[in-house]
Amino acid sequence: MPNELDLADDEIAPLIGRLTAECSLFRGIDPAALGDVLRLAGRRLRLDPGEDLVVEGESAEAIYFVESGGFEVRKRSEQGAGAADGGHRIGHMGPGTLVGEVALLDRGTRSATVRALEASVVLVLRVRDLEPQAPTPPHPAVQMQLNLAHELAQKIRHSTSSAVRHLEEALHEERKRVEMGRFMSRVLIGTCLYMFALVLMQPLKTLVPDSTAFSVVVLVGFAFGLWMNIRTSMFPASAYGFTLAHWRPALREALLFSLPFLALIVGLKWVLLRNSPAFEGQRLFDFYRHTGLGTGGTFLVVLAYALFVPVQEMVARSGIQSSLMMFLRPRHRVTMSVFMSALLFSATHLHTSFEFAALVFPMGLFWGWLYARHPTLVGVVFSHLLIGIWAVFVVSFPFF
Repeated sequence: MPNELDLADDEIAPLIGRLTAECSLFRGIDPAALGDVLRLAGRRLRLDPGEDLVVEGESAEAIYFVESGGFEVRKRSEQGAGAADGGHRIGHMGPGTLVGEVALLDRGTRSATVRALEASVVLVLRVRDLEPQAPTPPHPAVQMQLNLAHELAQKIRHSTSSAVRHLEEALHEERKRVEMGRFMSRVLIGTCLYMFALVLMQPLKTLVPDSTAFSVVVLVGFAFGLWMNIRTSMFPASAYGFTLAHWRPALREALLFSLPFLALIVGLKWVLLRNSPAFEGQRLFDFYRHTGLGTGGTFLVVLAYALFVPVQEMVARSGIQSSLMMFLRPRHRVTMSVFMSALLFSATHLHTSFEFAALVFPMGLFWGWLYARHPTLVGVVFSHLLIGIWAVFVVSFPFF
């Protein structure tokens, strides 16, 4: 706590000289009258480094004159940023400066915190000791001046908060621009590496006809880039869908809106069975038997698929859609982020076949829409697993 001391008689005259010379608030006041004020209301405070002279939000009951030392002025953030270290540093005060002089106009609350940076000494004048005890109400003109002073004090406090808010918004926008630049750089690098990988893997297709292994390699590469992006991002992991917030409605909607796709898959295969000679002899529900893997092998494939789907959704939703939703303008943010994430993710399947990539695109739009409603990976991963397992392992739809 600051150490408060009374003023000695031999300290009054030097203080009068400093106040009238260094501070415009005291200029023009008769030195004898100022001496009487100091004797009546003046106290001296000694503060150690780190001690607060005034605290934001507390009642404004005194004004201070810095005799020696130094202080920093800190303002709490209205957006939560900077709270870990006590707010934003917005100014510095040294010897000869006044602190909290608005209290003379309006006994409101402090608009900022003033903290000692070093051992400091200040003169304190409490407002209640400075206010005259008038026996009669002031003259109307004087009362109007007092009312105007109160309004000006409120505007000063409001302007301080407004200035900090605008600075925070500008800082946030600048950070978003930096983050957008990093995101675009990684997307371009990832796209280039993907194109090179396609060329390098072409000779392997003659040796390994199944392109699933290539898809795994590509997605693992994208997932690694995503992990690096989130790890160094200015945004929390929850901004990229790694959160359990609203997971219950996300699961409910994922189940509800996935049911029509399950019915559509069955309906499409039923149409193919009735109209395409290529499907003669096949069943509506094959349960993956046509692969010849057996129960144990099918279970392992399902398990691998269940591990693979979250990686796919991490890339599409966390890496692409979430980033675009942060950076695009509000008017078309959701539509464009869903469309672009679906398009980019569909393009990563072109090495499999054009038909398969075309099928991936509408599903990407659907899952992107689900994610936009509830930005958590829980719902889209569940829907992706449900539709994928139904299509591949239950109905055995031929194009999946």
